[in-house]
Formats: sequence, structure tokens, C-alpha cells
Amino acid sequence: MEKRTLIAVVLSLLILVIYQEWVARQYGTPPSPPQDEKQAERATPSSPKPQLKPLPAPAAAPPGRQAVREIQVETDQYIAIFTNQGARLRSFALKRYRTSVDERSPLFEMVSSAAGVPYPLGVQLHGAVPLNDDGIIYSVRENSLRLTGDAKGRLVFQGQTPTGATLTKELTFTGSSYPIGLEISVEGTDGSVAPGLLLTSDGNHKGAAQEAVFEGFLAVVGNKIRREPRDELNKGKDLSGSVAWAGFGYTYFLFALVPESKEDQKIAVVQSGPALVMDIRNLSGPKAGEKSRYTLFIGPKDLDVLKSMERGLERSIDFGYFAFVSIPFLYVMRFFHRFTASYGIDIILLTVLIKLLTAPLTHKSFVSMKQMQKLQPQMERIKERFKDDKEKLNKEIMELYRRNKVNPLGGCLPMLLQIPVFIGLYNALLTPIELRHAPFMWIKDLSRPDWESLPITLAGWKTGIPILTLLMGASMFVQQWMTPSAGDPNQRRMMLLMPVIFTAMFVTFPAGLTIYWLVNNILSIGQQYLTNRMDR
Repeated sequence: MEKRTLIAVVLSLLILVIYQEWVARQYGTPPSPPQDEKQAERATPSSPKPQLKPLPAPAAAPPGRQAVREIQVETDQYIAIFTNQGARLRSFALKRYRTSVDERSPLFEMVSSAAGVPYPLGVQLHGAVPLNDDGIIYSVRENSLRLTGDAKGRLVFQGQTPTGATLTKELTFTGSSYPIGLEISVEGTDGSVAPGLLLTSDGNHKGAAQEAVFEGFLAVVGNKIRREPRDELNKGKDLSGSVAWAGFGYTYFLFALVPESKEDQKIAVVQSGPALVMDIRNLSGPKAGEKSRYTLFIGPKDLDVLKSMERGLERSIDFGYFAFVSIPFLYVMRFFHRFTASYGIDIILLTVLIKLLTAPLTHKSFVSMKQMQKLQPQMERIKERFKDDKEKLNKEIMELYRRNKVNPLGGCLPMLLQIPVFIGLYNALLTPIELRHAPFMWIKDLSRPDWESLPITLAGWKTGIPILTLLMGASMFVQQWMTPSAGDPNQRRMMLLMPVIFTAMFVTFPAGLTIYWLVNNILSIGQQYLTNRMDR
């Protein structure tokens, strides 16, 4: 039993450490933004209009040519600014989300100006002579749109290429939702020109490194999710097939295109200087009079919002292999949130629920460990008696278990059962946007480590006080001290080191997960106390 218990404990720790290392390697540490770059201050919908970085002053337009200008579209969900130079999206700020936990921080900008990074929604004409529309000045009637509720509005950009072809981009907006309809048409060609739509990203958000870690290129092609981190895109990536959607993902946000056509698409992702550029077009080429239709999604990874598009965008949320655990946990927390309005309380209630469901199994584990502890003197005598005959030793020990109706694995099962629960809840608290900037007591953000809520500076080094993590470590120490041990004193001392190891690990974990583990430990201590009282 001692060896099996030790192996189970070591395997559990290894799984948790390896998973943490995998998360670190998967998402990486985003590069720190230059100190001299500052995002323009944005305000809430009830505040004055946000100030955005202006485009460089254009040269005076020749007679008969359109001047470069901007068109602003504001809905209940976002503020978008387009430029008629290339009919590109210059800025896209989400009105319900801010750059940081500070309520005075700017609105979170999904699209912004970055040196060397072209604005998205460009058109690449693939023909004998490829042509990009970044230098074309489009005509557009509207100066601005302001939409609320179910109201819809359109922007129609029209431009002419040097070869005489006419390009048209038509965007349709709805006041209350994120998806934007997009149609592209090319007229005046011989039919051999295939228009490709371009999405771009610099893979970073200035001032929001921790808030929107760049995940890389994401797509569902042939009903298979593709996740390509930035390091894998340096050599380029080409995909083709039935594309449900494709774009760039961040921890809590998604920038994606959903093609309307059911025909196979071709996607090419390349690194161009500091920019990542995605080009998507119909694989079979253009058809006379046919428009390329897409839905553009720029917004949060909200599970219900993504599911409402019915194209599998919810798969952009990486719940890992334990999604079957994570997603139900998320919905349970959402249910509790209807009544509590506090995700901290929701996590506590979820922990209590999980503990109630696993209580019978945990009770059997405690009872089994107590029984094993009582058998320890007899086991020591058997070991001493048959120390030179291992086969006989094992046989006698198993017979001892049988006579006393003790299951030697009874104390290990709950520990192993908690591994998928722990990892599933880890992803349920790490990936969904609901916990981003969610406060609880002194904690400002449940999706971040708790020490960040009590920052201090020591000798120029910024750190913080992890009160919640220290309480979790202390509770785990008490729990280990109360847990019956059937092993030798050395094994018991090793088990008492586990709180130290877990405390060090949890320093970097989300505060929401630390709340779960702390409450779970407290409930386990209470259950162990009752079990010990009943056994007297």
C-alpha cells in the first residue's frame, strides 16, 4: 500500500506540474510593449467620445480624386473606425471591455495602429499580376453610423484599380450584436482575377499583454480545429478545404472570418515584417457576377455568443481534453451567478456542490485509510517475519487485507479522481471571459494570481502578497496532518511537504482556482474531523 500510495501521489504531482509547464509553453509570455507607446484614452458610452490616434495627414487629393477620410460606426457593442484608403478597418474598440482592471483604463482595442502592420480587410486580387488595394482611395457616402438595438446600417465602399476594375466592399452592421456582414465584388475583369480577403494582426496588444495573450492562427478546416502558434507561422502556413471559420485568437477574444460559401477555400498565412497576414479566397476561383460573402466576428470569446453563430466558433475556446468537465462547470457557475452576481461566491458554491457529489467516495477513502492505519502493526510484523521471501510477504499482506475487508486502493481513488476535476476547473477558470476582471473581496481579478491584487515593490522589484495562496497552503498542511498515514515516518514527512510544493505552484495560478482549492481543503478538513469523531 505504501508504494502504491507514493506512486499515486508522485504521478498526481507530475501531471499537475507537466500541465502547468504545457500551459506556459502553449501560451508563452507575451513581449512587453515599448514604454513610449501609449494607447489613447477611451471612455464609457456615457462619457465623451474616445480619442484615437489620427492617420498621418494625407497629401492634397488631385482634382477629381477622393480625399482620405475616416468613417465611424458605433453600436451597443463596439466603436469601429474605417478609412477609405483601401477601405480598411483602422480601429475596433469593444465598449464592454477595458484594457486593464482599472475602471479608468481605455476601452479594449482589438484593432489599432501598429508600425509595419497594414489595416485588416484589404483585398488581394490574385491574377496574372497580383494587386493589393491598399493604395486605392474608395468612395463612400456615409460619414458615420450610430446604431442601437435591432437597427441595421450599411457602409458601401467603391474603388477603381489601375487596370480599370471596380472593387466594392459592403459592410452591414447591427446595433446589438458583434457579427458584421461583408460582401466583396469585382467587376470589369476577364474573370481570371480571384479576390482574396486579408486579415492582419501584430500578435500583441499594446498595454494589454496579460489581458490578451496572442494564441496564434485559429481555424476550423474540414471540421478539424487548427491551432498554429506564432512561432509555427514564421515559415508560413497553407490550408485548403471546407472552412467553417478562420482568424486570429487571443486568450479572451477572437478576430475571425466566416465564409458563407460552402465551396472549398484556400487560406495562406504569412509573416510580413511584424505583421501576420491571412489571405482567404475561394479555391475554385471567381464566377461571373458572384460576390464573396463573409461574416466578420471581432469580439469576446463568450460561449453563448460564439455558439449563436452556428459555425463552431465556440471551438476557439481551448478547454483542453477535459472540456467535458470544464463546460458543465462554466454553466453551473453562470447559473449561480444569476442569483449571486459574484463569481467568487459562484466558485465557492460550485466547490460545495462538487464536494457533496464526491463526499461518499471521499468518506470511503478516509475510512479505508483509518483501517490501513490500524493494520499497520500487523503489517510490520508480517514484513519482519517474511522479509527474505517477497512472494510470501505479498501473499500474507493480501490475506490480511481480505480478512479485514480493506481495499488497499481505497485511499488513492479520490486523489486520482480530482485530477480531471482540477484540470477541468483550471480551464473553466482560465479561458472563459466571464472571470476576466471579476472582483471578489480584496481580489480585483479572479482570472489573475491573487498577489497582483496586493502589489508591493521591494528593491525595485514588483511583487505582491499572496494572502489567498498562503491560506490555501496552510489549509492543505492541516489537511495532510489530519489524514491517516499507513506508511513510515519518512513517508509522512514527505506528504507534509506537499503543501509547500502546491503553495509554490499556486502562486502563478488564477485566484479563482485558489479559492476552489482553499474551500475544498476546508471542507475536507471538516469531513475528516467528522470521520475521526465517528470512528472513536
